[in-house]
Amino acid sequence: MATTLVVRHLSFSHPGAAEPLFDDVDCSLPAGWTALLGDNGCGKTTLARIVCGLLTPTRGSVSPAPSTFVSAYCEQECTREPANLEEFRDDWSAPSVALRDTLGIGDDWPYRFATLSGGERKRLQVACALFANPDVLVLDEPTNHVDTATREAIAHAMRACNSIGVLVSHDVELIDATCAQCIMFERRHVRGRNRTVLERYAGGYTKAQQTRALRRAEVADQLEAAQHAQQSIAQAQERRRAMMDAATARKHGGWKIDRLDHDARNTHKWNEKQADKASAAAYRALGSRLAAAQRAVESITTDAKRYDGAIAVDIEPSARREPAHVDAGVLRFDGGAPAGSGDAVSELVVDGWHWHTQAIPDAQTDGADAVIRVPRLSVGPRDHIGIDGANGTGKSTVVRALLTSLDTELPALVINQIPSEDEQTRLLTQLQGLSNAERPRVLSAYAQLNADPDRLMAGEPLSPGQAQKLALCLGLLRKPQLIVLDEPTNHLDLHSKQALARFLHTYLGALVVVSHDRWFLDEACGCAV
Repeated sequence: MATTLVVRHLSFSHPGAAEPLFDDVDCSLPAGWTALLGDNGCGKTTLARIVCGLLTPTRGSVSPAPSTFVSAYCEQECTREPANLEEFRDDWSAPSVALRDTLGIGDDWPYRFATLSGGERKRLQVACALFANPDVLVLDEPTNHVDTATREAIAHAMRACNSIGVLVSHDVELIDATCAQCIMFERRHVRGRNRTVLERYAGGYTKAQQTRALRRAEVADQLEAAQHAQQSIAQAQERRRAMMDAATARKHGGWKIDRLDHDARNTHKWNEKQADKASAAAYRALGSRLAAAQRAVESITTDAKRYDGAIAVDIEPSARREPAHVDAGVLRFDGGAPAGSGDAVSELVVDGWHWHTQAIPDAQTDGADAVIRVPRLSVGPRDHIGIDGANGTGKSTVVRALLTSLDTELPALVINQIPSEDEQTRLLTQLQGLSNAERPRVLSAYAQLNADPDRLMAGEPLSPGQAQKLALCLGLLRKPQLIVLDEPTNHLDLHSKQALARFLHTYLGALVVVSHDRWFLDEACGCAV
C-alpha cells in the first residue's frame, strides 16, 4: 500500500444533472488525517466515497486504485448497525478494549444498538471503523450527535490511527486537533460561470482559514489593480475618440483656406491625413490594450456569490399561555411510563432559557429502565429554549415529553436528529407538489441558508445537510408557532449554521433547540427577540 493517494483529473456528475458536481479536480492524500471542507452538497462525501471505491467517477483516477487496498467508510448517519459490529462485539483483544475505554463504549451497547442515543450510536460506529484498521479510513462527520467529552475521545483515537485518514467534518476543534492539511471545496466565479475547485492548505482549520484569508486578500488586490488598469485604458481610449471626433469636426466645418492657394490646401490635406492615420492607429492600439486588460480581469477567479439575506416568515405567536409543558417527576428514556419515582440516572437543571441535562453521580440503572428527573417545565408562546448535556443523559427524552404535551391543533414544526431513510424522497416530492406561489418562497429561504436552489430544482441527490435545510424551509410554509429542532447543526457547514442561528434568533414563536454547540444556543436562544 502506497503512503499517499493521488487523485487526478477527477470529475463526477449525478445522472441527469445539468452540470458536474465537480470537474477535473486534483489532490493528494498522504498518511495521517486530511480534512475535506466545504458547503453542504459541494461533493465532499462523493469524493470520499470515490476514494474508498464505493462510487465510480465520471472521469479521472485514484492512484493506487481502491481495489488494491483495504478501505473503510464511516457514514454520516447512524441509523444502521456497522457492518463489523458483531466482530467488534466478540473481540476482546487489547486494541479492542483500548478503543472501548477511549470512547466509553458500554459492554452492552453492541447488543442494543437500536435503543442507544444518537451520540452513543455514533461512538460505537466510530469505534467499529477504527477497529477495522484499514489502509484508508474515511470518517464522515464523526462528531455529529456527540458531546464535548466524546469529541475529545474521538480525536484521541484518531491520532492513534496510522491509516491514510480522510475526515469530512465541519467541527473546527476536531480538525485542529487531528488534521495536518485541509482540502477545501470552493465555488469560484471563473469567466462568467461558477465551478468547484479544490484548494489545499497546510495545517488544521484555524491555520487553513488564516492562509485562505491571506490568499483572498491577494486576489482582491490583484483584481482591484486589474480593474483599475482596465478603467484607465478605457478612459484613455475615450479621450482619443474625443480627439478624433474634434478633428473630424474641424475638417468638415472648419478652417477656411483660399481656394486658389493650392500649396496650402495640399499641405493641409496631407497633415489631416497623417493625423487621421496616427489617431486611428493609437485608437486601435488602445482597443487591443483594453481587450487584454479585460481578459486579465476575467482570468482572476473570485469566490462565488453567497446569499446573506434574511428568511422572512409571517407568523403570529400562539395565543396559548403555555404551548408545551411537562409536570415535575421522572421520564423514562425509552418513552414508557415510569413504574414509580425510580432511581434517576440524570437530572435536568433549568437556568432561564438554558436547560442542561447532567448525570447523577454513582447512579446505576439498567439501560432499559433509565429515567431522568425533571422539574416542572414550561414553554411560553415566545420562549426560546436551548437544551444541552452529555450524551445519554436524556435530552431527547425531555423533548419527546414536551411534544407529547402539545395540543394537536397547534401548528408545530419538528425536525429530529436522525431522519428516516425515506426522508429525502419525501422532501423532494413535497417540493415538486408545491404551488407556483409557494415554491419561490421555499427556494428563497433555502438560498438564505447557504444552499443552491438551482441544483435543488435540477433533482440532484440531497446531502444530509441539504435535506435538513429543505425540511425546515418546507415546514415554514405551515407558519409554525412552535419549532423543535434536535441537533440541527449536525451536517451543516459553518456558514449554514450561522445563517440558521440568525433566523432562529428573530423567529417570533416558541422554539426548543437541542445542541452540543453552545455558541449556537447562545445565538438562537439567548436574548431572543
